[in-house]
Amino acid sequence: MPSPPSFLLREARPADHRQILRLARQLDSTTLPTDAGALAEMLRCSKASFAGKVHERSRARYVFAAEEISNHRIVAVSMIIGKHGTPSSPHYYFEVADDERYSHSLKRMFRHTYLRFRYSMDGPTEIGGLIVDPATRGHPERIGKQISWVRFLYIARKRRRFETQVLAEMLPPTMPGHGNRFWDHYGRLVTGLSYRQADRLSTRDKEFIRALFPDAPIYVLMLPEQIRSAIGEVGENTRGALRILEQAGMHYLNQIDPFDGGPYYGCSINEIAPIRSYAKYRASVGTPGDTVRFLVSRQDERGYRAVASTAETRKRQIILPPPVFDILNIRQADQLDATPLDA
Repeated sequence: MPSPPSFLLREARPADHRQILRLARQLDSTTLPTDAGALAEMLRCSKASFAGKVHERSRARYVFAAEEISNHRIVAVSMIIGKHGTPSSPHYYFEVADDERYSHSLKRMFRHTYLRFRYSMDGPTEIGGLIVDPATRGHPERIGKQISWVRFLYIARKRRRFETQVLAEMLPPTMPGHGNRFWDHYGRLVTGLSYRQADRLSTRDKEFIRALFPDAPIYVLMLPEQIRSAIGEVGENTRGALRILEQAGMHYLNQIDPFDGGPYYGCSINEIAPIRSYAKYRASVGTPGDTVRFLVSRQDERGYRAVASTAETRKRQIILPPPVFDILNIRQADQLDATPLDA
């Protein structure tokens, strides 16, 4: 018989502040705050969002935590931003496109890649803030995939709370001192701000982006080779997260972040594999005959929680081993949400 699950996936709570702050400072991303006060406010917002008390999508934040059951240590986090891009705070990006040129007299054709500054005031849902404690990476239960895909399981359950398109910003390679080659070569010149200053300022005021970024296209061939090669590049520590999103059905959108040149991946909600495979079941205790793992979740007065487990589905029943009932604190015939994890 397979071993019982090692991790409980659940909505993060304000009491998790200290542990999540430790993980956030490892990632050092503006999506998941590294400032203690800002993180405390986000966790309060997350609690209200899960409870359905945040009705404006652009203000909703959903933070998920993976808790090691044996010692209650939080080993991974991820989050959903209900909507990224509004009239008061647009979603900015560079569109990556090609310009074809042909000379009949020379019989030569050239395809020039260029970047065009764009923005959307009716943006998508964004997923981000994913980090796994280095000590837990490589765990046989693949906690990285669990904490990533639990977001899709929740979106499938609460589709009306989210946009029809989902976006993920992938982090580019890091540089010492929080620098970025792409920003230093372009953004710093047009704004007068360091990468760190601009990244922090944009979390509370994006006016300077639209005001100072030129509308004229940037032809990539005019950039130094090290800048050209960095456009759309994914950092070494981000490649695992990217593979998990690609397995879910997300793809490169030919868009990059105007700050760091990192690529944007995304797709329609209807294209995401764990959402397409989502279904509701009645819980049934037993020994699954299959070895397929599912993400199984429950939301009630105790909050949102999920676990990865082998399971067997029969019509609208899902057969789960007894330890899962204890971990999720459920009873026979309780309604659960589930999606295959090994798809």
